[in-house]
Amino acid sequence: MQDNTMKIRTISALDTYVVRHPVLRPGRPIETCAMGGDDREDTIHLGAFDVVNDQLVGVATLLVENSPYFPGQKGAQLRGMAVLPSHHRKGIGAELVKALEDLARHRKDEILWMNARVSAQLFYTSLGYKEIGPVFDIDPIGPHYVMYRSL
Repeated sequence: MQDNTMKIRTISALDTYVVRHPVLRPGRPIETCAMGGDDREDTIHLGAFDVVNDQLVGVATLLVENSPYFPGQKGAQLRGMAVLPSHHRKGIGAELVKALEDLARHRKDEILWMNARVSAQLFYTSLGYKEIGPVFDIDPIGPHYVMYRSL
C-alpha cells in the first residue's frame, strides 16, 4: 500500500461478502459469510480498494466485544479479515489491521483480539499479536488461536 494504489474506507456488512466468500468460505453458501455482530450499530467494516479499478480486495471487521481472557478490559474483536489471493503480500492485510487498531484506540478500547486461523498465526505475530489459551477448532473452518494485543 506504500505506492498509493490502495485506499481503505468503510463499507457495509454485505459488501464484505465479495472477499469473505472466496477467501473465508470457499465452496460454501454465500449466507455463511454473515458473522455475528455484523449488523450492530457499533460494528465497523473496512474495505481495501485497488484504486486503479476500484476493486474491493481486502476486508476486516471491528466489533465491540470483550475478550473472555481479559474480562476487565474494554475489548474490540477483529473478525472476517480477508485479502484476495491475487493481492497477498502487498501489505494490504497489515494496513487493514493498523486501520482497525487506530479506530479501536480512538474508541478507547484497551485490547484488540481475534480468533485467528492457525495458518494466519505468523501474520498476526509479525504485527505484535500474541496467542493466549489452547488451539481450538471452529467447525467446519479448522484450528484457531485466540490472539490479542494491548492498545
